[in-house]
Amino acid sequence: MIKALIVFSLICFINAKFTTNSTCKDCKGKIHTKQDLQLTKRCLIIDKNQICHNRKYNFIVIVKSGSFQRRNLTRSTWAKEIIEHFNIPILYAIGYPKDSDLQKDIIAEDLKYHDLLQFNILESYYNLTLKTTSVLLWYDRYCSKNSEYLLYVDDDVLIHVDKLIVYMRRTVNNDSIQGWFEKSVHIQREGIGGVSVDDFPIDVVPDYLWGAAVVYPSHIISNRLISAIFNSTVPIFFRDDVFINGFMAQQAGIKREPMKGILCFDPTEGDLESNIIVVGFKNEEARENTWNCYKNGVKRNKNPSLFL
Repeated sequence: MIKALIVFSLICFINAKFTTNSTCKDCKGKIHTKQDLQLTKRCLIIDKNQICHNRKYNFIVIVKSGSFQRRNLTRSTWAKEIIEHFNIPILYAIGYPKDSDLQKDIIAEDLKYHDLLQFNILESYYNLTLKTTSVLLWYDRYCSKNSEYLLYVDDDVLIHVDKLIVYMRRTVNNDSIQGWFEKSVHIQREGIGGVSVDDFPIDVVPDYLWGAAVVYPSHIISNRLISAIFNSTVPIFFRDDVFINGFMAQQAGIKREPMKGILCFDPTEGDLESNIIVVGFKNEEARENTWNCYKNGVKRNKNPSLFL
């Protein structure tokens, strides 16, 4: 059975390598086409399409990941708690690697943890919109009728599990998407992170939610967001938070609201004990130290050198 699974996954991986639109392999600084969006509808290399079958959840968690090390730290921290104490599914959304030799490692990882969703999309920062669209399509097909919400987070966040459970059961708004709220801004054209007019001709970005942590109500994904993506009236920008949580939410008339309790990592202010989600860690050591301090009841600002 295991050998058959390995062979099947390798066949799907090889098929992905040869059938993926080559113009999207290194989409740095480019806009996706409607043809590129069709990649999001392909069968997965590694799937978990039974995870919501005959079950009911308040929410499930999908972690947007491109790093084995980050996934492992997540598995040993907040993800372990949320699975063991609340039986909430957590899956890790990945693409296929540039280095084909790594595919065997990915298969071995999934055989050990049984928690990967591997899409027919090259793992790349410039394919974030394609990956997130793939996740939304998968969730809509397999979990939206059995789960009220999708919590979609980066693989380098920390979560206060008890506070998250309370928030998702009592506070979250079913009529909006929620996360780290960013007001409408002009596109940065110069310097690090600047985007040229050729790469994205629209000057103003609408209100959007930073992609580190977003709560999507299932009915919004199913009835409005996916339709907007595939009928986009603006260029399909590679930044998923700007394109999906900004332009597409605006096009579909979806409210974007701040989620209370999200903190951007600061070694001298605040800690996980006082918040729901902490994002923006400098490195994995700082993330691990923050978790250990939280579990041991130590305030971060008492010893900030651990996190610099």
